[in-house]
Amino acid sequence: MDYLHFKECGLDNVYLVNGYRFGQTGNGEEVLLIEDLPGLHAAIAKAVVESPAHLDAKTFKYLRKHLDMAQRQVAELLGMSEESVSLWERARQPLPKYADIIIRTMVKEKCSGNAELIGLVERYNELDRTVQEDSLRLRLDHNAWSAAA
Repeated sequence: MDYLHFKECGLDNVYLVNGYRFGQTGNGEEVLLIEDLPGLHAAIAKAVVESPAHLDAKTFKYLRKHLDMAQRQVAELLGMSEESVSLWERARQPLPKYADIIIRTMVKEKCSGNAELIGLVERYNELDRTVQEDSLRLRLDHNAWSAAA
């Protein structure tokens, strides 16, 4: 049986049995079409968190992205520097066991539909986006620039 090595997710060990097909763009270029891509990513995340294997750098990064969190946000949550998270994700430093456990727990709760945790993460992400956006809004009044309210 042929399996599709699904490298596009960023992990080396994901193979699809079905749920995909190849199509063509208008200019004849071959493209991979995946059915229910968000569902596939959720299934990958669920399988990863249920695995007994310690998370490697790529898998930790995949789970962080599945949570829609920036490295800085994960660093703040864990009380670490953003540089530490970056080093973990580039396999330059070993991933601490507590980081493995916390990211797995967060993903497991998200996959199980824990609305409280999902809401907390979404509020945290939205607050972060709002703070970043507000800090860059400027207004010109009477020929003088100032920060927008």
